[in-house]
Amino acid sequence: MLATIFVTVYLLQTLLCIQSSQYIKRVVVTGAAGRTGSIVLSKLLSMPNNFLAAGIVRTKQSMKKLTKKSKNMEVLVSDITKEIEFEETLRAFKADAVVLCTSAVPKIKILSIIKTIIFKIFGKVSRPEFYFLKNGDPYNVDWLGAKNQIDAAQRAGVKHFVFLSSMGGTQPENFLNTIGKVAGDELSGNILLWKRKAEQYLIEACSSSDMKYTIIHPGGLTDKKGGVSEILMGFDDELLGRKLRTIPREDVAEICVQSLLEPAAANKSFDVIVNSEDAANNPPTTNWKTFFSTQGTCQY
Repeated sequence: MLATIFVTVYLLQTLLCIQSSQYIKRVVVTGAAGRTGSIVLSKLLSMPNNFLAAGIVRTKQSMKKLTKKSKNMEVLVSDITKEIEFEETLRAFKADAVVLCTSAVPKIKILSIIKTIIFKIFGKVSRPEFYFLKNGDPYNVDWLGAKNQIDAAQRAGVKHFVFLSSMGGTQPENFLNTIGKVAGDELSGNILLWKRKAEQYLIEACSSSDMKYTIIHPGGLTDKKGGVSEILMGFDDELLGRKLRTIPREDVAEICVQSLLEPAAANKSFDVIVNSEDAANNPPTTNWKTFFSTQGTCQY
């Protein structure tokens, strides 16, 4: 009788484990030390019944910075510019999905701020100037780094690749493309164009494999509280025509997380902002199935 009870309990535990494993996705977040990537990772970790998540950073310094926020975070050091190393990291974690949150980050030239202030005093216009750290420029991070992640994910058997990009990819003349631009150097600057090139590469890679993609183009990122506004979906930078075109990082992170749960988000590329112009008459977005079912996708 006792043996029968033990067998029954064992079978029930095994069944529960099998059922649970069907719903838990193993997700890797790259750029996890960044302002948006860290929020994505935190949201994934807050949903243990759905996800087992790990953050990827390039240096031990970034790992220490991230783990200070929560001791429960699993943070892995892996260089996205080294394709084989990153692939081995994905295989070791047995990743089902990757959320790409890496991006080149410009640094402001201090002297340009002084110049801008002086020009303003005399009624003239001058913009601050920016630069990128060595190997931290758009070509190396937003093109080569993203391409490495896509190739590594494909070879490691990743099923879903979420690409957090940016609006403005259809506009070569966009101001963001001038940041870090050096005359005569075709590889410099053009952050939005390099991102778009990587997006196209992802779509082509997925078309010849079982990996699915979701490409998200947020408008201007803010640090406001998320979950309080309606989120608008658009395509091909049409939302740039609106007067207000921003979105909280928290909302962007939530979209990344929900795209891993909603089948309608698969193989879709879209732009997002919050409805700031008519916020009072529109409740916050909560029905993600309906949101991702919006007809359309960006054209390349």
